[in-house]
Amino acid sequence: MDFYQINLVAFVLLNGSMVYRQYKQDKRAELSEKIQEFDAEHDSTGEDRATAKVDIVTAASSAKQFTNIFFPVYVLVWGADWLQGPFIYTLYKDEKKLPEEIVARLFTTGFLAGAVSALFVGSLADRFGRKNACLAYCAITSLSCLSVLSNNISILFAGRALGGLGTTLMYTVFEAWMVTEYNRRGLERTSLKLSSIFGKMITLSSVVAVLAGLVGQVLVSWIGTNCAPFVASICCLGPAALIVLRKWSENYGDSGSPKEKKDSLKLLLGVDKQILTLGLTSCCFEGSMYLFIFFWSPALKSSHLLAQKHSALPFGLIFASFMGAMMLGSMLFTKILTDRKWMTCRELLQTVVALASGSLLFTIFFRSEYVTFWLFCVFEACVGVYFPAMGYQKGKVVGDGERAHIYGLLRIPFNIFVVVALSLTREGDAYREIIFMTCSGLLLIVSAVVGVFLHD
Repeated sequence: MDFYQINLVAFVLLNGSMVYRQYKQDKRAELSEKIQEFDAEHDSTGEDRATAKVDIVTAASSAKQFTNIFFPVYVLVWGADWLQGPFIYTLYKDEKKLPEEIVARLFTTGFLAGAVSALFVGSLADRFGRKNACLAYCAITSLSCLSVLSNNISILFAGRALGGLGTTLMYTVFEAWMVTEYNRRGLERTSLKLSSIFGKMITLSSVVAVLAGLVGQVLVSWIGTNCAPFVASICCLGPAALIVLRKWSENYGDSGSPKEKKDSLKLLLGVDKQILTLGLTSCCFEGSMYLFIFFWSPALKSSHLLAQKHSALPFGLIFASFMGAMMLGSMLFTKILTDRKWMTCRELLQTVVALASGSLLFTIFFRSEYVTFWLFCVFEACVGVYFPAMGYQKGKVVGDGERAHIYGLLRIPFNIFVVVALSLTREGDAYREIIFMTCSGLLLIVSAVVGVFLHD
């Protein structure tokens, strides 16, 4: 096996071990619920006993039903997204032979569309229903995937605009529906904690991403075009839309209490320091992540050429390894915050942002292909911790009444951040190093801000 195959196998084995441990932990939690049911039945008498037992059984059943309808959709939606990830740059640059500046403009168009749509997508979802917004995402993203089959530059730009709109929907309405539905069902009474849901979401996303990278690589090799994974994405979005249509209940922005709406209004006016901190963190970390998505493949190609190697890099395997690292990070989040409680969510978020800063900075000083790859894996592990930590913090700060709206607004600064960076894109290693150094500095500042202003 070559270097990248060995690393992928190592990530699979390590993650497999942690998944097994998490499975045993979940089984212990189920046993604890059964013990509570037994205690409620035997410690109470008559009508109180029956009521207590019914409440526990109903809550546990509702939690199981909730996970059974949410996680399959989440897996399919993120599978569709991850199928596209490793191949979008090489599709434009290598297969369609577009100049680097045009590729950057295509990416910029997507982020600009995401920034503009963030102004209204969340409020529309709150008003007309998060379920309907999830269905809209499936349709819009399918059209975006179809656009890559064309070589017409106008259609490609239109496809990226639809992709930007779809990305805003994906990052806002699914999570908004989930948190609101979790609160509506009163699932905090069960062993299914919100922090563990966010951890499992990223773990599942990482597993799907690894599989998507491998499947995408097979499809590209078999069919002979980088368009194949985009068509496969549509095959994931169809079943996801069907489950949403048939199984999900609708929830709206008006499901929040008057106090929650008042609190959300304060957030919109920028009074709340915590939401401003979350907005800054989202802007800098997620902006750095998306710039990383754009630059990781040319960075590895540059290191590959410096080592006098002229063979093609296995982008599917590399992407799968990155997702393995991200999955490892998500399970570490669950282990640290939920199981062991070694530190608070704020402390964990502050730590991973600082670690991500270091991983980007060191790529400038170490030009070895293998070291660069490992530093990128560290960054991806930080991403795996960041998303459940950020999701948990937003779930605590933002009320249900304006959840999708606030989540959408949080994406505006980071979209602008990425648009500005990509609009200045130039060929060569020097510009890429400036980008990584700038992102590293911003992340270090954000880490300090999180420590000062974000509450536990």
